Amino acid sequence: MITASFSERRRLSVARDHGLVENGKQVPLTIFILLPQFVLMGVANAFLEVAKIKFFYDQAPERMKSLGTSYSMTSLGIGNFLSSFLLSTVSHVTEKHGHNGWILNNLNASHLDYYYAFFAILNAILNLLNFIFFLVVVKFYVYKAEFTEMIDMLNEGQVIGTVERFQPSSVGNLQLWDFWMW
Repeated sequence: MITASFSERRRLSVARDHGLVENGKQVPLTIFILLPQFVLMGVANAFLEVAKIKFFYDQAPERMKSLGTSYSMTSLGIGNFLSSFLLSTVSHVTEKHGHNGWILNNLNASHLDYYYAFFAILNAILNLLNFIFFLVVVKFYVYKAEFTEMIDMLNEGQVIGTVERFQPSSVGNLQLWDFWMW
């Protein structure tokens, strides 16, 4: 969001310099000014969504695997609704008392840089609270490991030496290759 705020601030300064604030015409900037924020968000989403879907799928009970994946997708939808709600709320609050507001139909007269900066601050606060909540939850969470039996065998010293052969076996619904070592 900080990157988006700086990009928007740059776009607004170019619009002011060219006298495009009142008429709302096109700002003479290349689309590549948006590249840093889209790259950051794309990379972050790629890592987050894959890990989130895997966590929901792996940690769900056997008969609830599809429900876990649907919870992952539902969280995306809820996030989009919350984002729309915050956008309309900020728009209404900033238009009170005869002010122009931050979000207008004319983007050159809008202050989306303030909006993005507000979101950066809000995200920093919420991320700190989320991290504190994470630390509390992780203290009591019991991770459902598929490889518990193999880890127990390693800890007990039953699996020591070199690889002798591979034998497929089933742990839950997952097919694994057991390492039989001497």
